[in-house]
Amino acid sequence: MAAFPSVGIQSMTMRLRSATAISQSPFTYDQQTYQHQGVRWEAEVTLPPMKRADAKQLEAFFASLRGQANTFTLGNPLHNTTATGTGTGAVNATTLTGSFTGAVAGDYFEIGSALYIITEVNSSSSIDIMPPLRAAASSAPLDFTLPKGTWRLATNEIGWSINQASLYGFTFACVEAI
Repeated sequence: MAAFPSVGIQSMTMRLRSATAISQSPFTYDQQTYQHQGVRWEAEVTLPPMKRADAKQLEAFFASLRGQANTFTLGNPLHNTTATGTGTGAVNATTLTGSFTGAVAGDYFEIGSALYIITEVNSSSSIDIMPPLRAAASSAPLDFTLPKGTWRLATNEIGWSINQASLYGFTFACVEAI
């Protein structure tokens, strides 16, 4: 697994996709939902325009991924807090118990190589998170300092643009590697 090159990010759209089914009556509009287990991160990233000397590194990086075959680590440079904590939870848990200092809803953190967001702070010893835990955690340290997740390209192709000023542009979509 490679780390994403340090070239900066011009813009980034992140989302959590949940596998939730809904059925609605065409007559009463009553709805029934079923929450499946699947939840994953998805993102679209646009990098700043760059000259050929810097773009070469990115071209080589994307080529080395071989489409969706290989993974990389990536985080949002704005997700950085001074919160600290350790948490315990079973696989697929959405609540962690442990010790959390300075953590608030909306903070991102990393456990192992997975990225999570706090959806609610229940107390200094319990937080709710998404997506569900990818692996069991027993007093696992939560990394709030520029947390990253493991990603793969969303498709098997990658492209870039080159304009008449010889500036390269890269925009790509990626999904959490589960």
